[in-house]
Amino acid sequence: MRDREELVRRWQAGWSVSRGWTKVEDDNDGILTVRAGEDNRAMEYVVLDADDKPERVERAAELAMAAGGGRGAGWITLATDDREARVDQFEELGLEVQREQDWLMTIQLSEQPALQLNDRYALHTELESDLIVCRATVHGGVVSSGRMAVVGEDAVADRIETDPQHRRRGLGSAVMASLVETAAAHGAKRGILIASIDGLRLYRSLGWKVVADIVIARC
Repeated sequence: MRDREELVRRWQAGWSVSRGWTKVEDDNDGILTVRAGEDNRAMEYVVLDADDKPERVERAAELAMAAGGGRGAGWITLATDDREARVDQFEELGLEVQREQDWLMTIQLSEQPALQLNDRYALHTELESDLIVCRATVHGGVVSSGRMAVVGEDAVADRIETDPQHRRRGLGSAVMASLVETAAAHGAKRGILIASIDGLRLYRSLGWKVVADIVIARC
């Protein structure tokens, strides 16, 4: 459990870099507070070790409700081995649970295969501020993209997206391969991400492993 708690901390650090959320507070009692500052996501509370310490979820819910002000702007994210129990807990606390499933995944970057892009497309990967950004284009238009934040030896992938008309052509795999190659060149060794149902098959095909379910709620 301690290893997963540390992995969630490290995911949050890279995810916040990716989103430009620089104001993060650790209360030293299992809740990370991220000041997102967006209209529909003012505050994000990342709960650590929620299965063994469900009282942390209750405390995060109180914080989220105060921050959300009834506008749905207070969010909570947690990793769990018991999704049903955490969903029930959120609902009992009066929060709206995101129904789409997500998963916390990781990989040693050296284990992800290198892949080539279809000649029809061009791949552009560059460092933008603290982020590695990769874009696949055709006729000058972006049809797939993704980003990775390198924090120490961790590479946190975020916003891996492909235009629906260009899916199933290896674009997501090629974008991930380029991001991983560049991240490794900058000293990263371990990849971390949260996968949606749409991304789960892609990441598994590249060797990423599921560590835990992710449950997200808002108020």
